[in-house]
Amino acid sequence: MRPRSTASAVLPLTLVVALGLSACSGFGSGSQSSEPSTAGSQAPSFDSGEAASVESGESGSASAAERTVDPGWDAPAQEADGTFLSMHENDDSLEYRAVDSGGQVLWTAQRPRACSAYLVTTTDDGPIAVLMDQGSATGDSLTPTASGYDLTTGQKRWGPVETPGAMLGNGLVFAGAPKDFIGIAGPRTALDPATGDVAAVETENESDDASPRVVALFGEHLIRSQDGDIVGEDLDGHRLWTRAAEDFGLSASEAREVPWEPIGETHALLGDAGSEERMLIDLDSGASVDSNISGAWFDSSSETLVTAGSDLLGFDSDGTKRWNTPLPENAEVAAVGAGLIVFDSESGSRSSNGSRSTSGSGSSSGHDSDRAETERPVTARSARDGSRAEGGTALLEAIERLGSPHHISESGAALIGDPQTPLLVTSRS
Repeated sequence: MRPRSTASAVLPLTLVVALGLSACSGFGSGSQSSEPSTAGSQAPSFDSGEAASVESGESGSASAAERTVDPGWDAPAQEADGTFLSMHENDDSLEYRAVDSGGQVLWTAQRPRACSAYLVTTTDDGPIAVLMDQGSATGDSLTPTASGYDLTTGQKRWGPVETPGAMLGNGLVFAGAPKDFIGIAGPRTALDPATGDVAAVETENESDDASPRVVALFGEHLIRSQDGDIVGEDLDGHRLWTRAAEDFGLSASEAREVPWEPIGETHALLGDAGSEERMLIDLDSGASVDSNISGAWFDSSSETLVTAGSDLLGFDSDGTKRWNTPLPENAEVAAVGAGLIVFDSESGSRSSNGSRSTSGSGSSSGHDSDRAETERPVTARSARDGSRAEGGTALLEAIERLGSPHHISESGAALIGDPQTPLLVTSRS
């Protein structure tokens, strides 16, 4: 069986090569690496009512079953199957910390400060964490390597595998530095996330159009560009689809340089973050599910693809539209998961006088009257049918106290606060 696609979209999909920061190939720098070691400790927790008072100046007491923990992360966290991974910056090293949905630190691993690129992805054998490291010296520099570890246990699954340079994003795709360290990155290599084997590689003398070029790799889906086309393949080399790059509003070379973000197991969102002209693509068929959108998400608990454009839309995993509802006025989608679509708390969940609203009952059609929308601003909707989410869940209670999360796992655990230093709201046991 081939691996499934990445389960998280928290990783920033930046295509800028920052050799000293993400390539893990610092010139002559000392290595401070370790294989993951079991931690088994609980991340420090605090009363979520105290967190609310810090963030909003309000007082309150949290439910006894509701906990917020601070794993000490200093970078955006990624998640798969309810386990989160990010890193803590020490003076002379990075410490990667894997934390489960209950706030327990499962394992930690040390890496040199230059090795700040990492990726959480899911295979048929379970989720893995890919960490960068530094291999033996080549000339005046250290060779960058990648290794895959079981996300839950920290046990090594593969590696170390030498890479040409930085992890670019767009899945397990790596590239060397550009000539003279200026301009577009060098030839790319894509690795199979299940085994670490090379799935695709470019050479120096390939042109942008004549030969296949690596665009992205998500699980079993390899995306290439060639002769003005975008091509989808599986990792056994079978072509799944071919579309003209202009169908995506891009040239073939431009398609390599913009972010492709994995959405669920079989879809990807094409376009720059912050743009309202992004496109959701089915990686099995190449079909466009929705376009001119600002974002897309997959809720695994209801098996719903959610897109935000002029309206909020819900699709079955095969691309069939299931529901359509207007976006709350002045609101943005903050996160989707655990059956919920959560809106930014500052824009969508406060009434005109600034007081925090409460969630009401849902509607089967996914539409509320204009009057109801005005009287009770929407905090969250159901991902299953677009109706107003009912109150009383642990996650909605946490949102009322702490503000909207920026990532929700299927377990209901959620990341809140500054995405660069995230806190974790644990799921109720």
